[in-house]
Amino acid sequence: MTTSKTSVASAPELAYEWLKNTIVTLPRDEEMFLSESQVAAASGTSRTPVREALLRLEAEGFIRRVPHKGAFIPALSDSDIEAVMQARRVVEEWSVTEVAPNPGQLPARLRGLVDSQEADTDPVDFIAHDLEFHTTIIRAAGNPLMHDFYRSLRDRQMRMGVRIVMDDDDRKKQVLIEHAAIVDALAAKDHAAAVQAVREHLDTTLCSLKQPRL
Repeated sequence: MTTSKTSVASAPELAYEWLKNTIVTLPRDEEMFLSESQVAAASGTSRTPVREALLRLEAEGFIRRVPHKGAFIPALSDSDIEAVMQARRVVEEWSVTEVAPNPGQLPARLRGLVDSQEADTDPVDFIAHDLEFHTTIIRAAGNPLMHDFYRSLRDRQMRMGVRIVMDDDDRKKQVLIEHAAIVDALAAKDHAAAVQAVREHLDTTLCSLKQPRL
């Protein structure tokens, strides 16, 4: 009886995770429709847990649910991207302001993440390390509300960034240079330089995200 309950309880989560992975790896300028039967087959569940997963994703703003049919995953507009980047600027500039006077071992941890990111060949892994780099700074700033808010942007950032890494090797190299500049400023305990490095990184990221796909 316990095993059955566990299995039933896990089915919506399986459907949810499959859908979330599909969403975050879909290039931001593409859209997709998935039927309930497609999701059920791909996630190894039935249509009932799929519907629960769709309701959850709709509430989170990732899809537009078509009742009894499936889900429409819309493209992300430039205004969507600008909104995320504006939110990032508020959180990240505040965070480096907090940690710059006494960064402790933070620069060493960040250098390790930059090294790992440089070794990534998979675009999803590269973006995951990118997000961990910024999240590490925010976590070090010590405000759990800021950290939770930034974490809520994670999946949108993942989807936004995958295309850049897939299509533009030069941008990948530039990200590493920009991350290194942030680390150097923090290691020097230079608040102004750290804020400027973050600002320049986010500005160039926004420009790259808004470039039309070739």
